[in-house]
Amino acid sequence: MDQDGGKKYDMSWYDWAVFLVPALFIIGLGVESALGPAPSDGVIHRDFRAIAHWFDPVFFQYNLVMALLTVLVVPSLALSYIQTMATRKERRLQYEIPVERRGEINRRMGGRPSFSSYRGSVWITTTVVLLGVSILLLFKPVSSGGGAGVDFSLGANMLTMGPFAELYEKNPDAYYSHLIRNQIAFQFGFLGAYVYFIGSVVRAYFTLDLTAHTFVDGSIRMIVASILALVLSFAFNLAVPVELESIPASTVAQGADSAGSVSTVESSAAGAPIPDKRSESYSDEAGAAIPATLSLLPVVAFFFGFYPKRASLALERIVLKVVRNIIPGDSYRALPLSMLAGISYSHELRLEREGFDNIENLSNADAVDLAVRTCFSYNQLIKWIDEAWLAAHLREDYPEFVRRTGITTGGELRSYLLSCDSAQIDGVEQLVNGLAGDPALTSSWKVRLTALKIFLNTDEPGNPGNRGTTGHGSK
Repeated sequence: MDQDGGKKYDMSWYDWAVFLVPALFIIGLGVESALGPAPSDGVIHRDFRAIAHWFDPVFFQYNLVMALLTVLVVPSLALSYIQTMATRKERRLQYEIPVERRGEINRRMGGRPSFSSYRGSVWITTTVVLLGVSILLLFKPVSSGGGAGVDFSLGANMLTMGPFAELYEKNPDAYYSHLIRNQIAFQFGFLGAYVYFIGSVVRAYFTLDLTAHTFVDGSIRMIVASILALVLSFAFNLAVPVELESIPASTVAQGADSAGSVSTVESSAAGAPIPDKRSESYSDEAGAAIPATLSLLPVVAFFFGFYPKRASLALERIVLKVVRNIIPGDSYRALPLSMLAGISYSHELRLEREGFDNIENLSNADAVDLAVRTCFSYNQLIKWIDEAWLAAHLREDYPEFVRRTGITTGGELRSYLLSCDSAQIDGVEQLVNGLAGDPALTSSWKVRLTALKIFLNTDEPGNPGNRGTTGHGSK
């Protein structure tokens, strides 16, 4: 144990179950694949052990190794972060935050985190990843009872089939085709969300921002992205019409056999092996059966998984546009965080997770509180909050104001106006001359800038302009 942290490395015996349960499940399948009875022995399993006999043993065990690594990376990163990285954030904040506010750090952080604070979120995320990876690497659908896999000839639920469930009795081939498409969308939606989740966890690890909320957000993202991709797969035919042509099995088998016999005769006659034509025959038949446009489905589903927010935002904009045409009304006019300098897509998501999803909200944030709760430095947050304050007052004119004046924050505007006052220059008039290219806008800009000058000179504890200036000067 560490003398500073006491029991910070200790874990309860039941906390190790988050490592042991998925590991025992996956290792058990590997043992069943290697040592269990073969299907030819007449042994039929009615539980998860049947999965071990659906694939070639070597291929299946390789998939199990990938599944084990994919699942255990979640609790491993949480444990490693608690042991090696958590105290670094407190030391960094003690250096950045002004002296008069350093006493808040320990109170807000609540001491060094332990694995118990991550227990619930890590369990949920590990379970979601285990279920998703099982579908990706261990799932094998078959269309008839004679195959080794999940027999979908017995039917499927309404979540995967929706209105196509009626094809079960009317057209079994089309029923199985739609089922496979929906499963592909679900799988690649999960894959996209998992890839993004791993990237966000690694980023949070190295930026000292790996909290329990990071795992909760990741598990919700994987669930929502998978379901969103599944639902949108029903509309795939509307955007990209795909019709599968049925090819009798006898035709494919006949083509393969004839190609195989010709290959054997030519090979023996020439005394040397020649390329096998069976793959070409099958490729030609398969190309006629499965259109190339179907390959777009995994790509689109992966996009919805990797960027579910942007995908849902695109859908929201389409729906709002349609609704406004039907029911005219006021639109939502909050300013996006992307207006601020240095705000990336990842930064937007992180701030939104803390409840600051627009500029108006961020302009009222407390920099010390956000510095404790996020990965951003105190000085960076001070600048963003000060920029948000100015942008919230200038609204849509903020980018043009920054472009013409070079002033980005309330603190900078306050410093400029004070300098002008010291030199006995009308700072508002100087700014108006640089901003108002149209004489009709002169009076409007003069009123707005005069009001901003009054706001900045008002000595209020919550004034971001004053707070930004004080924060930088007090470091």
